[in-house]
Amino acid sequence: MLKIIYTTGLTGFIGQHVLKKIIYDYDAVVNFGREKKITIYQNSADPVCKDFSIEELQKYPSDLLLHLATYYNPNPINLAEEELLEKSNFHFPKSLCNILKNVGLKRIISSSSYLQLPDLKQKSLYSETKNKFVSWAKSEFEVTEVFLFDTFGKNDQRSKVLDVFIKNSIANRDIQIPSISVDINLTHVEEVADSLISSIGLTPSQYMIMSNNHLTIRELAESIISIEKTSTKIKATMKGNNLLNNINSFPENIYINSLKKNFYEQIKNQYNEIKQTYSI
Repeated sequence: MLKIIYTTGLTGFIGQHVLKKIIYDYDAVVNFGREKKITIYQNSADPVCKDFSIEELQKYPSDLLLHLATYYNPNPINLAEEELLEKSNFHFPKSLCNILKNVGLKRIISSSSYLQLPDLKQKSLYSETKNKFVSWAKSEFEVTEVFLFDTFGKNDQRSKVLDVFIKNSIANRDIQIPSISVDINLTHVEEVADSLISSIGLTPSQYMIMSNNHLTIRELAESIISIEKTSTKIKATMKGNNLLNNINSFPENIYINSLKKNFYEQIKNQYNEIKQTYSI
């Protein structure tokens, strides 16, 4: 019998790194997109894109879905953006899971953001739609929920804080940071991918992937500037909220230090990779 896993979000930053690893563990990785398309990945063949159909699914039965897809928009500015959050983070995965239930789906590994943790009082529509799906899924399936913090790594196109700071340092531009002390927890995407894959074998529950790379935004900026001792200045002018400091109860940590590298060595590697391709 073929060993198959269902997935969403494999075209995203984290998903691409997960795919590179799980493709060797399964006979087929079947990824679902929002546009009613199925992409089938197999180790020895090129990816095959097909139209979504029950007949096609029956060729690739699985009891497991690794759900990585998400639409992140913390501040929707109109009804259309609000509806897209609801559609992407709740209706799409719910509809998909109801269909997959007919071909044997029993377990879901769902990636969540630390912004969804219950201690955080500042709820957004983003976190509400994500939590709404997990709550529904738990009534229908065995669910393992894995909370992620900030991530980084090669070829990240998301304009996250680390890469923005690095580009500013390379260009000798000021780095803007919050006027209050704000904590950040950074995990390399390779370590996140390994930890997510390991969660497949865990008892359904809530877990988190939090590295030991816990520092303030100012400390992160200072460490980046120190790599080449540029003339970049740190300006504490932005509004900020120390969200991590508001979390009192964390799930069990399943972080795997798979790279076995010092955090500042990882930051330096990221700096050098960006410097090779970044045009000022």
